[in-house]
Amino acid sequence: MQSVGIIPARYASSRFEGKPLVNLFGKPMVQHVYESACRAETLDVVIVATDDERIYDAVTRFGGNVQMTGECETGTERVAVVAEGLKCDIVANIQGDEPLLKPAQIDLMLRPMLDNPEVQVCTLKQRVKTAADYRDINVVKVVTDLQGDALYFSRASMPGKITETELHKFPVYRHVGLYAYRREQLLAFTRWARTPYELAEGLEQLRFLENGVPIHVVETDTPLIGVDVPADLERVKQILEAS
Repeated sequence: MQSVGIIPARYASSRFEGKPLVNLFGKPMVQHVYESACRAETLDVVIVATDDERIYDAVTRFGGNVQMTGECETGTERVAVVAEGLKCDIVANIQGDEPLLKPAQIDLMLRPMLDNPEVQVCTLKQRVKTAADYRDINVVKVVTDLQGDALYFSRASMPGKITETELHKFPVYRHVGLYAYRREQLLAFTRWARTPYELAEGLEQLRFLENGVPIHVVETDTPLIGVDVPADLERVKQILEAS
């Protein structure tokens, strides 16, 4: 195996308990994500990683590949637990609450790593088009250099001092929380102590940057909505019904 996609899924969420199993047009949400990931050309295997027997049983029922992990503090740690027992080069961390995810987006993220062995971590970004998203601390912003490597991630309105009418002129991007890592780099990440800016922003990807590991960022035009609260699920349903 060269590339493995791992979907961390937990039942206990303070904002939306049990969301991986919420019914979305006759299927649990995690199944929508799993099936999309399985259609990606760049992935050899897809695995759901969970510590909850209800999720384990649901994935088993639809014929998915699933592993129990025990308790983990973060989704990244859960992915690393599974990756540690695998023989592969690249690990994709695919969020289980992204039912609008397209296989082409996974391929877009993994291509730079398949083409260039020096790329250690890769993720996605998307253009910010509204002032509300620009100001929203829950919409993580990212700025990159001219080669497409991340300079910084922040919950703040970044870059600053852009008015609502100027959003179409300046490259303002939100971070799409999908990642691909070299397996060894992912395992190293979980051994590092949490870093100052990671703690200040509440963004664990900053641990890579603060330890000198570049993150390559690729732009995607396809809309993605992470389901964090029940209201997000209604937006996703509307988009799926219209597609």
